[in-house]
Amino acid sequence: MARWIRTSGGARFALTLLWVVAASATACAEETAVSSASARAGEDVAAPATARAEEDVATSLRFARHGEPVATLPLVDLRQAFVAETLTVHEPYEDREVAFRALPLAAVLDRVFTPSWREEEELLFTCRDGYQPTIPVQRALDHDAWIAFARPGANFTIDKLESGRRQQVSLAPFYLVWENLEDDVVRAEGDYGWPYQLVGIDLVRAGDRFPKMTPPASAPPLAHEGYTAFRMYCTRCHPVNGEGGSIGPELNAPGREVGVRDEAWLRRWIDDPSQFAPNARMPALDRGLPDRAQTLDALIAYLRAMAGTNATTDPRTEDAKGQARTPHGG
Repeated sequence: MARWIRTSGGARFALTLLWVVAASATACAEETAVSSASARAGEDVAAPATARAEEDVATSLRFARHGEPVATLPLVDLRQAFVAETLTVHEPYEDREVAFRALPLAAVLDRVFTPSWREEEELLFTCRDGYQPTIPVQRALDHDAWIAFARPGANFTIDKLESGRRQQVSLAPFYLVWENLEDDVVRAEGDYGWPYQLVGIDLVRAGDRFPKMTPPASAPPLAHEGYTAFRMYCTRCHPVNGEGGSIGPELNAPGREVGVRDEAWLRRWIDDPSQFAPNARMPALDRGLPDRAQTLDALIAYLRAMAGTNATTDPRTEDAKGQARTPHGG
């Protein structure tokens, strides 16, 4: 049968037709393997309608353009509309080769948004814990990304180093992975652009989404270079002037302005926070980055340029002990 998924938004995007075909025995087995509450997605294909609907919500991807909803697609529809493949990548958190069942990101975006998404500026990924990394659209055009939904023969989890020890972390419902076995650029960038527990994809423009995070026009070129680097590596966890991630602390709050710290301290902290706190939740700046020293200089120039501009209170979420949530990573 055919299922129509109506798109919406100010521009009234076209209807998207997804042909829903009967799942094969292999597809059913994979779906069952990835839909449990812990790390899998689909326990009983004969579940009552209410349970099926709840499961669809739990294993769905939301798509939006400039904040306007376009579609919400359950895993079962995605798998029936696209051919899943088994993909082996060098998993950056486990630092070894791992196989995933996955769907091609570009093909999914072509179907949902039409190829017009290729002319947009950035992709914003939203994860269950509020983590929101962005990547330039150009990166998704230059390199091959996949939406993973299962690990063949294993739980849909990874062993990730957090707070000084290895912990098993659920990836469900989706995990963005990249072909990096023969792509030296993506491999060198480590876990940049690998969000897990993925629930939403939005097409965004940085200037629209982060107007208060943008450096003043009078800021030096190095600060604007740092703004680009900050959006790539920092805003997924940290806000500036209330805009950005919600996991780490606001970097420009009263009494916490980046201008309070001297440049040497900032450089050491960004370089590797464990120099100050062995169990720091914030990771070191990726050591595989090309021109890493230049990136450090640019980040510091950006933070200096933003010091004192429209500072806000610290919006991070804290637990009863006043500790920030563990950074999501990716």
